[in-house]
Amino acid sequence: MLLGDRVKPMKDLEAPLPLMTTGLEIGNRELQHVERSVQERATLLSATHPSLRFQDVTPQELETLAGSIAVFLARQGSLVFQEATPGRWMALVVVGEVDVLKLDRSGGHRLVTTIGPGEFLGELGFLDGHRQSATAVASTDTLLLVLTRAAFDRLLEETPALVVKLLPDPIRLLVLRLRGIDAIG
Repeated sequence: MLLGDRVKPMKDLEAPLPLMTTGLEIGNRELQHVERSVQERATLLSATHPSLRFQDVTPQELETLAGSIAVFLARQGSLVFQEATPGRWMALVVVGEVDVLKLDRSGGHRLVTTIGPGEFLGELGFLDGHRQSATAVASTDTLLLVLTRAAFDRLLEETPALVVKLLPDPIRLLVLRLRGIDAIG
C-alpha cells in the first residue's frame, strides 16, 4: 500500500456515493465521490507527498483545508476532465495515475504527461479561470483530493494566510510543466 495503514487500498474503498454531496458538484459523472471524515482527508493531504509544503501549515490550518476538499475515485479509463471544459476545480493525486492528453491536428489524442501521486491536476484552468487546456483520463484506479473554485474562494476570503502558504506548490509545478511543454514544441 502506498500510504501505509493510514489509507485504505483502492480495492477496499466503499461503494461510491452520489456525486452531489453537501453541495459539492464538480460536473463529472464519471468520478465517484468517496465519503471521508475531515481527519481522514487531513491525513491524506499530509501523507500524499513529502515535497508538498504542508509542514508549514499548522494542524488547525490543515483541518480547515481538509474541510474544504472532497475525495473522488476515478476508475481506470474514466474521463477526469475534457479539453475545453470549464476549469472549476483542481485535484491532488493521492494514489494512481492520470494521463494528460492533447488533441492533435489529425483529431487524435497525444500523451503530454502522466500525473502521479503528489502531483496536481487541472490547476491551469482552475487558476486562470479558463477552459481546460487538455483532456485527462485515469490510466489506473486513481484517488483524487478535489478543491473546487467555490471552496477555494471561501478559503481565500476566510483564511488568506493559509492560501498564501498553499499556492506556491501548484504554481511552481505549473511553471515547470509549462516549461516542459514549451521544450516539446
